[in-house]
Amino acid sequence: MRVEALVKHPALVVCSFVIGVLVLGLPFIGKIEAPVIFLMLGRFHPLVLHFPIVLVILALMLELAIKFKFVPNATGLQLSLLAASAFTALVAILAGYFLFVGGEYSGELMEQHFWGATVSGAGVFFVTGLYLLSHRFTPVYPFYVGLLVLTNLSIGFTGHIGGSITHGKDYLTEYVPLIFQDEPAGNKTVEEMLVYDDMISPIFQAKCMSCHNQSRSKGGLIMSSLQSITKGGDSGLALITPEDLERSELFNRVTLPADHDDVMPPEGQSPMSQQEIELLKFWITSGASPEQKVTTLQARPEIADVTNELLPQLARYRRKQAIAELKLKDVTNELETMGKKLNLAIEPDSLEPLFSLRVKFPPAPFNNDQFRELAPYNDAFSRLSIVSSSINDDGLYHISQMTNVKKLYLQKTNIDGSGFIYLMQMPSLETLNLSFTKVDDKVALDLLKFPSLKEVYLLGTRCTPQVVEALRKNKPGLKILFEEGPYF
Repeated sequence: MRVEALVKHPALVVCSFVIGVLVLGLPFIGKIEAPVIFLMLGRFHPLVLHFPIVLVILALMLELAIKFKFVPNATGLQLSLLAASAFTALVAILAGYFLFVGGEYSGELMEQHFWGATVSGAGVFFVTGLYLLSHRFTPVYPFYVGLLVLTNLSIGFTGHIGGSITHGKDYLTEYVPLIFQDEPAGNKTVEEMLVYDDMISPIFQAKCMSCHNQSRSKGGLIMSSLQSITKGGDSGLALITPEDLERSELFNRVTLPADHDDVMPPEGQSPMSQQEIELLKFWITSGASPEQKVTTLQARPEIADVTNELLPQLARYRRKQAIAELKLKDVTNELETMGKKLNLAIEPDSLEPLFSLRVKFPPAPFNNDQFRELAPYNDAFSRLSIVSSSINDDGLYHISQMTNVKKLYLQKTNIDGSGFIYLMQMPSLETLNLSFTKVDDKVALDLLKFPSLKEVYLLGTRCTPQVVEALRKNKPGLKILFEEGPYF
């Protein structure tokens, strides 16, 4: 069949509009119990979603090129682009739907992305139908062009939401605040720069801080400041010994073979480059002074080339650090507003850059439902004090999503321990206050399964001395205290 006859075939027009309507109705179906094979197909969504995006953009570019007479009419090519984009859009949307019903992604952004995808997909089919219809009725052509433009805009919005799900909701705009700074991040003059503050510390921030920060101090080591680095970790070994590489455990760890159990950083994270190691080596052997200037390195032939080659990369590290500081400022303001709304005290914790949350006294009404409003900030908390609130074991699920929490105070609540299965998933939880709750012997034994728990308060619970003794025997590192304990 010739292209001219094909584009005027009424069955294709009807089919395009019917499929578009069906795609648009997909969000109203909601989540279903899909067979495992379909859930597996959902994993292919990221692989196919780019095809319809590119094809629809090409269709718009070709239409503009024809409109402004850069190329002659190309009915066959236009129809091919639209048909291919419609088919691949349908595949991408169905795969995305099965990824959605699998339960791995949820939340407001996911809902927006789902709606954006179905609107965009339906738009592609409607555009195809209008294109076919415009060959039978010329007045339809402007509607086709207009909807093609709107569909491209919808795809752009949907792509932005998808990127936000993967990389964070401010992924496209995170550099905008830096543009308007009087002193752009990373633009210090070399004469102003210090070796530790402006070279060594940014390297630690980029390569070490994911494991050795205030909220996750692996091996008891925190690397947020030179003072904490000098203090060292649980091993008792000096991380940095000025002028002595052999007694500088940090240098020893970063120079171990990649397959060694003690190498820093561990497998799966970006190690220091050879240039960064050379810089660290020179800084330690030259005295590890926090006052040493970068210009002194540039004057030394043995390290000058390494220094000059590292400076551009370190400027990028400093920009990332500046962005993190701006984000912290924004989160602080947002949490302050949220605290006023929920009548909670939310403020920076001593474990900065995280926050503490506590119920005010006398206690205001606070229950499980209010935790849902805090969900966007789950990663921001290090300490929770929900003393004398109406929370029960169902609310422990919401608390378990706050994976950076180290200290949790639940005394005088309706907790009976049936929700401990949620708290077992918290990798950082070290202190748990259960005084004057309904916790008994049976659930107390579950405390053995808490991965990082160091101390628990059990005054006024239903735990017997025999079970407490069993806990101490089987988990000697766990401190069990029969006192009311701190409220914050």
